[in-house]
Amino acid sequence: MRNSRRVYWVLFVFILAFLVDGVLTNHFSTLFLRSGYSLTPRIIVIAVVLLNFMIDHKAMFWFSVIAGFLVDSYYAGILGIYMGIFAVIVRVIRLVRTNILQNPFTLGLALVFFLSLTEVSVYFVYALRGVVSMGWNEFLVERLGATLMLNIVIYYILYIPLRNFARWVNATPVVSPHDLINHRRS
Repeated sequence: MRNSRRVYWVLFVFILAFLVDGVLTNHFSTLFLRSGYSLTPRIIVIAVVLLNFMIDHKAMFWFSVIAGFLVDSYYAGILGIYMGIFAVIVRVIRLVRTNILQNPFTLGLALVFFLSLTEVSVYFVYALRGVVSMGWNEFLVERLGATLMLNIVIYYILYIPLRNFARWVNATPVVSPHDLINHRRS
């Protein structure tokens, strides 16, 4: 049986999530930075986590690394932060995927863990480079907590569309007998 080529649409979804992150950040920056809290939409992280839980394919690792490279090249001043984080996320998901019941609640908890891992990792890398101007306590309250709340809301909005997309990718395409005969001839 041939593998479905639908999995290559995942890369398109990652690029779309990356672009939507940028648009949300650009157009709603005054709303996201109001009252001293720094809300950062991480739709790309949501897409990477959910689709890696729902789609079991070898190419998912490389798609996630490419998505990390895009985020690094556009948002991060240091190349490799998000590539490394996304690679770690995919490897951890592959280890625990079979032990986790995939429903909106448990995937939401996993998302909180991976979003926290992403934000804390980026904070520490920037702190080591001397780029961060906020202390640890400020980061936890003003950045991490606010970002987690925003992204949980976004997660529950995107859960059903991403789940349906993953089901479409995982579905075996229907092959007619005519296609099989033509395939054998070539």
